[in-house]
Order: sequence, then C-alpha cells, then structure tokens
Amino acid sequence: MTGLGDRLICLGAAWLFARQTGRVLVADWRYGAYATDSEPSAFPRFFEAAPELAGVRFVADPSTTELELPRPRYPAMWNNDRLITYPFLRPDHTILADRDAAVAMIRSGEDVAARTVVFDACINDGLVSVADSRRFLAALRPLPQIEKAMKEFRRERFGDDPMIGIHIRHGNGALTGHAAYWDSFEAALARCERAVHRAREQIGATVPVLLCTDSPDVERAMCERVAGIVARPKAFLAPGEGELHVGGHSIHTRDDATVEMVLLAGSSALIRYPPGSFFSFYSAVMMPRRTPPPETVYQLQEPWDPSDPLAPAILI
Repeated sequence: MTGLGDRLICLGAAWLFARQTGRVLVADWRYGAYATDSEPSAFPRFFEAAPELAGVRFVADPSTTELELPRPRYPAMWNNDRLITYPFLRPDHTILADRDAAVAMIRSGEDVAARTVVFDACINDGLVSVADSRRFLAALRPLPQIEKAMKEFRRERFGDDPMIGIHIRHGNGALTGHAAYWDSFEAALARCERAVHRAREQIGATVPVLLCTDSPDVERAMCERVAGIVARPKAFLAPGEGELHVGGHSIHTRDDATVEMVLLAGSSALIRYPPGSFFSFYSAVMMPRRTPPPETVYQLQEPWDPSDPLAPAILI
C-alpha cells in the first residue's frame, strides 16, 4: 500500500532472504499504489519481469496473482486464503512485529519450516550491505519507455555535464515518519539550500540542480531560493492533498516516479532530505562515486553537517 521506495526496500529484503535460503522470489505488488483492475500486479509496470533477479529465481509477471502459494505459510496468519488474496485486510498492529521477525530471520541466515514466507512490510533493516543493495538494484531493469524518457530528459536538460540531484520528501499534507524534518517549512528549505551550496563548492558553482519532490509548494519555494533548479514536469496533487502514490492518482505518476528515481542515480552529487527517505535509496546506492562506497546503507543517511542532526545527507 506504499510508494515505490518502500516496495523496493521490502523486495530487497525478500531477495536477500531468498538468496540465503535457496527459495524462489515472488513480487506480488497487487492493490494500493500504482495497480489497476486491468493490471493487478504493478511490478511489471516499472521493471522487466525476468526469470532471475541477481542469482535468485524470480516470478513477477502477471501470473503472480494466480499463484497458489503452498502451505504452510509464515507468518501463520497468511494461511488465511482470503487474506493472501486481499492482503490490505491484514491488521495494522501486526506489521511491526512481522517486520522485526523478518529482519531477525535475514540476519540469522536461517530458514523456517514453512514452504512459503511472506514479507509484507517496510523491512528497512533487512538489506544493510551497500554491496548487496547494489547487486539487487542493478539487476532491476526499468521498462524501455522509462529508460527512454530518462535519457531524453537528461540529454535535453543537462547533456553530458554534471548535475546535482536533490530529493525532498515532504508528504504534501500526509503524515509521514519524517515529521521532525518539517517542524518548520522555512527551516527545512534553508537546510536544503545550504546543502546545495555545499555540494556546489565541491562539484562546481554553476552546476544545475535536478529537484525531485512530492510537493508543489516545495518545488515552487526551492525554485525561488536556488538558482539553476531544474524540475521535471509532473502531475502533483493540490497542496496538502497527500502523497503522489495515494489513490487512483498513482497510476498517472508511476512513470514519473520511476523516471525521477533513475535520473537521480546519475547525479554527480546527491542530496537526500530527509536522509532516510526510501525513494532516494535506489539513487544513493546506484550513483557513481568519486570514492569507494561505504559498507552499510546507514552511512548513506548521515547528515552532512554534524552540528545539525536534521541536515540532509550529501553523497559525492
């Protein structure tokens, strides 16, 4: 029921578990964001559904909605066939416990007796190694139209020149796990502006900045504050009406989401605000680096200014 970044975090954790245990990996992205009645599983609308994903047997084509997942299933509540068919009916209070259990399984390296294991949460502490994360993400192949749109925009707006990418996750009126970063709208924008200046000190004073955000207010304000901002046109919800992946609106934004995620991965410097937003996880792992990448994904979230715990991360 979440956005693209959260889904990739979950899929990455499931991929690592499947690799460790020799299981088949299934990506069942039904319902919620990005899916439609005629296209019940959203994964093939973003990426090619290959039969293998980074060394793991993989099923992600439309047949996923017809699979009869063998019993017993873990966690035990998924033995309920109605729930496995309509997973949005799961009780909310079970999500965190299942997430913690999934992380514990991955870190132990051990399997469970159940024939089917279901991961249905934002398992952000499952895929910790940057090397593992890169292997997983590099195996994902964006659809040809996504790749074409990304390359055309990059060529038209930046050519072969360097660019700074900044992703600003706001929520556009929705409650998120990043509320502390938005206690003050002006203070948040000031942090992002300082981060751009810092990145330009290292990349070049006139390097253009690709801005990706979920808020029309953020886009408008940043364009007023920072010279050289480039934003790809997309259909926002009205200010305060929520995230781009909510409701029926999401089927009109899924291509934009994927294009921007891949575009950010081509940044010479990447600014993440808040640093833990999962939308910029792909870009943080896949971007070219001047220096060897860190060992863990947690290091990709460290604020650039040690004196400000709410400062963006800057990756170069």
